[in-house]
Amino acid sequence: MATSNPTGTMLGGFYVPGHNRVVLQETPIPTPTAKQVLIKVVAAGVCHSDVFFLSASAPDPRTYILGHENAGYAVSWGSEVTGIDKDQLYIVYLTSPCAEQAQAPITGLDVIGVGANGGYAEYLVVDADQLVPVPKGLSPEIACLSADSLITAYNAVHNVAGLRPGTKKRVLIYGVGGLGHQALQIAKSYGATVYACDFKPEARELALSLGAERVFDAAELQAATADTAKEPLAVDIGIDFVVNAQSFSLLASAVKRAEIDADSLGGLIVLVGATSDELSFSSVDFINNRISVKTTFYGTIDDCKASLDLLAKGIVKPVVSTEPLYKVVDVLDELKANEYLGRKVMLPAAYATD
Repeated sequence: MATSNPTGTMLGGFYVPGHNRVVLQETPIPTPTAKQVLIKVVAAGVCHSDVFFLSASAPDPRTYILGHENAGYAVSWGSEVTGIDKDQLYIVYLTSPCAEQAQAPITGLDVIGVGANGGYAEYLVVDADQLVPVPKGLSPEIACLSADSLITAYNAVHNVAGLRPGTKKRVLIYGVGGLGHQALQIAKSYGATVYACDFKPEARELALSLGAERVFDAAELQAATADTAKEPLAVDIGIDFVVNAQSFSLLASAVKRAEIDADSLGGLIVLVGATSDELSFSSVDFINNRISVKTTFYGTIDDCKASLDLLAKGIVKPVVSTEPLYKVVDVLDELKANEYLGRKVMLPAAYATD
């Protein structure tokens, strides 16, 4: 049975062709169709892919509301929707990979916050089957991370790298940002010996506080992995949340000494971050050193549920700070300049005033 829909306008943070910053403007509150649900957005995570979308590297002729990491409550729904609880907090599963992990043309995507209107707004319309219930006790600003950053980190560690609880693998996390610091915690919880590299001292300190065995900046990692080092650093898996020519080269140096056993045929590099850099390598070196390279996509809805479980059990404790929605332009500028740790989450005005 359909429910009544709020009317009027709402504030939205739009991607507008030709603009390299979010455009804040009033827009009508959307109305759900027969199989859709109107969500009151209470938390919307800010992602590096939004910076990528706004850059000249990602032209798109469409105008839409950004924000693809969302949590909220159902307000109204269409006539064919059943089983919705207005008191239940939901996250919105994307059903498509995030452009932070893949440089497919953005015009080829049409998902929440990438082509279709997203959560940098007070309300959001989604298909009913995109809603995933959040376990009791999780706050919206933490739960929303399972819609993108945590599911991506989980997929990289659990599915692509193939780590499982009880592992003895050595893992190097390159980039201890919004995704990397969550991936570090997952790998550590599985039993891996974890190393981390980041150019920011505060990010390296965060990695140590989360259990990293040792941390490096790029120059230190280059020295530690050099053939001339007294005891060159050797890891089995490198997970790259930056993905540029430098990170790729340094990870290749780190994994070329990986152990070869029944569970592994050599070192593995997992690429997660998007880049416009060309990554070059010697096929002879990679073959001789048995180095494999894999990329990672977003994740399945089961991965999303597993991510929520990690949060509910306290296995992953994300570093999160919040801002009101009207500050999203400044927040994205800060993210572009790498000015904060962890994940930033926007709180739409509707949440703050209720």
